[in-house]
Amino acid sequence: MKKFLAVILALCLVAALFAGCGAQTNDKEPSPTKAPEVTAEPSEPTAEPEATPEVTTAPEPTKEPEPTPVPYTDPYAVEILDWEDADGFNASFDSIFVNKVKVADGDVQLWKSENDETVDGTDGKVKSIGMRGWNGFYELKQKEFGYQIDNNPVVWVKRSTEATEQGVKAVGGDYAQRFNVTIPVENLYGEGHEITVVTKLEDGSIVYLNREEALFMLYYNGPEAPETAIDGTISEGEYTAQYALKKSNAQTWTGGDIGDTDIEYYINLKDDGLYIAIDATGVSAGDMLQLNFNPGARIDDAEALFVSFVVGDELKVLQQNHTNKYVAKVDKTNGNDITASIEAKIVAKDGGYIVEAKLPADFFTVTDVEDAAGFNYGRENLYFGMFVVLGTNGYTNQSTAPETDWTCKALALHEYVAY
Repeated sequence: MKKFLAVILALCLVAALFAGCGAQTNDKEPSPTKAPEVTAEPSEPTAEPEATPEVTTAPEPTKEPEPTPVPYTDPYAVEILDWEDADGFNASFDSIFVNKVKVADGDVQLWKSENDETVDGTDGKVKSIGMRGWNGFYELKQKEFGYQIDNNPVVWVKRSTEATEQGVKAVGGDYAQRFNVTIPVENLYGEGHEITVVTKLEDGSIVYLNREEALFMLYYNGPEAPETAIDGTISEGEYTAQYALKKSNAQTWTGGDIGDTDIEYYINLKDDGLYIAIDATGVSAGDMLQLNFNPGARIDDAEALFVSFVVGDELKVLQQNHTNKYVAKVDKTNGNDITASIEAKIVAKDGGYIVEAKLPADFFTVTDVEDAAGFNYGRENLYFGMFVVLGTNGYTNQSTAPETDWTCKALALHEYVAY
């Protein structure tokens, strides 16, 4: 009996031990389910992704598109308002000076009538013309005065204002301003140049002072221009307009930097064709100096008519994009070589080249665009722009860089007029 009880007690003890072990195991089983509640260790790694946006956003400034989205303001393409459109109030053209000598004072309109509104400088002795008067607007002050000759850029004149008398303000308004503008003409050749005084208002508007009853405009007849010769030299008076393409105004559509390259374009529109000179510093053999044209605004929706001067020991002249008397079928890949068909010359100089050429009048009669053949050279505006390709990088000083659209409309070729 005692033996039996001992066995029973032993079995109970074993059962109790097993029960205790089972209870301990059950106490620990929930611990894995509680593990996610312990977030202290993983929280530090999860903070790292918060800093990663700073790394990804850092390169964003380098993604600025080429060319710059802010268009270059071209000095040859400035919009000038008429006096009436700018809400002009009153004005008076009081004095005219020739070589700083007063030739009219208070009787300007009589002088203009007697002299056909023209200063005669055909003897080559006239160096400057002065125009003095005052001008007022209803609501805006005038910041500075300048002049424009023909279609050339506006030139602003330092110290062009004078003290404005109370009598002037009484009739010209609170914003009336007296001015005295001197225009140099010693390098101006040929007849019929139009000289006009302009003003800049405080809102940035540029205005012709051309109110009919007080017209701030004179014509100038200069000495006869020297004959334009295709000889590789650019002589004074040979060309009527000059344009620059350099670091301060160049735009690129290829991402390059024009650096110290400086290219001066000269043109002269004559009855028998367009005379061109290019003075290029900082260019190398194989570089392309280009002009593009829109004859008479006849090819607005088509690509421009290009001529490219490829510099080197020998000059190569290429015509691109259109057919005319000189090209029957366009070679879009290489351009069409018209060197033998036109008069052109190249001269090497230190760090670059000088190119002179004549594009005959019939060069601009485009034959592959509807109605373009009706362009009458010399009687319609010849619009143009300037380009250069240095190695693999291209540049222009037009207000619109080409990107992928090379139509005349996209290139804004109406902003330059050959004369």
